[in-house]
Amino acid sequence: MTTGARGSLGSDRERAVQRQSGGVLKAVLVLAFVAAVAVWGVDGPASSLAAEGRSGEELKTAKIVAGDLSVDFLDNSNSPKILSGVDRLLNTKDAPGFDAFDPNDPGSSAGLNYEHIISGHSDPANWFAPRNGTYKLYRGPAANSVVLVRKAGDDPWALESSMTYTVIAPCYIDFEFRCKARDARRFGNRGYAVLFWADYMNDVEDVALHFRGVSGPGAAEQWIAADAPRTHPDYTGGGTYRSLRAPALEYDSGHNLKLNMWSYEYPRFTRPFYYGRAAHGMTLMLMFDRTYRAEDEIRFSLFKFKVGPQVRRPAWDFQYVIHRVETGKEYGYRGRLVWKKFVSPEDCLHEYETWAKRAPAAGPAPRPPGGTAGLPSNASPRLPCALSETDQAAVLRR
Repeated sequence: MTTGARGSLGSDRERAVQRQSGGVLKAVLVLAFVAAVAVWGVDGPASSLAAEGRSGEELKTAKIVAGDLSVDFLDNSNSPKILSGVDRLLNTKDAPGFDAFDPNDPGSSAGLNYEHIISGHSDPANWFAPRNGTYKLYRGPAANSVVLVRKAGDDPWALESSMTYTVIAPCYIDFEFRCKARDARRFGNRGYAVLFWADYMNDVEDVALHFRGVSGPGAAEQWIAADAPRTHPDYTGGGTYRSLRAPALEYDSGHNLKLNMWSYEYPRFTRPFYYGRAAHGMTLMLMFDRTYRAEDEIRFSLFKFKVGPQVRRPAWDFQYVIHRVETGKEYGYRGRLVWKKFVSPEDCLHEYETWAKRAPAAGPAPRPPGGTAGLPSNASPRLPCALSETDQAAVLRR
């Protein structure tokens, strides 16, 4: 199709054809622009997560029953008064009627709840950004899954994201998080992002997190019971544990959310899972597909704001840290939550090892009906990460 002059056209007919062709092209470009805005939104491709998700069924709440589990999910429409994520988690076989998460305080009662996005600098958006603004819930690619989707335009960090939850018999919730920053400059000169998830537990038998780790430099791997003692100047109600190879994060002295930034020097975990002992003989386990890598890492957190003489309802939390945020680059991780009767520490380790061997490589988020939940289909796969050879060598040295 000819759209520009290339010398004399030689005839009125040719001029007319050119004018018509130019008009058609303009119309096509206008329609293409309108379509792009409808799909991408004013924020560009970042908005495609929610736009594509609308092809599936949007939900406010969802209940999924699989095996022994009955799980209620919520969107963000009533947050922060009522939190999104897993609202209620029951094991109808092992502890019928006992919710894993605190049932009495909706503002701090949820599991796998996306709570914070934190930079290394003081910023008002460090506090509770994911809990404010739109965070829509959609039916997932299968009957046993749902997806929470966040547009970059709804996030003060311009971070689009999706979290897919899949309930699997007899007692598992698999979850996959994907995100992409649309303006890495928001994270300042330090360049990293700490993404934080909360699990506000119901009554527990033991407040501590239990994991395989080392108690100090050169120590052998062993079971660690980590109860977040007050040993750091920035301690406020609890603290964070990092993996064996992970360095401490540096943050500004005037940071406005220090309690989630510092970490214990030791103990450190050597495998990316922990378990906790809940009431009624139950255990909650969380496991992940990575410990520490050049690009990102997982950290464990324990906070005891609702732990005292009359109540023991800790927050068994975790962090996903992106070491250097780049605009347009995809990040994410996979994990599994287990809610069942406690058998033994060795049984918990077996649950993790079995999952790590069978878990699929982390790749693009599952597609809800009619579109993706969030990320490119050609994303590079990430293999599940157990104890690396470097970590094995370190923990076996005496």
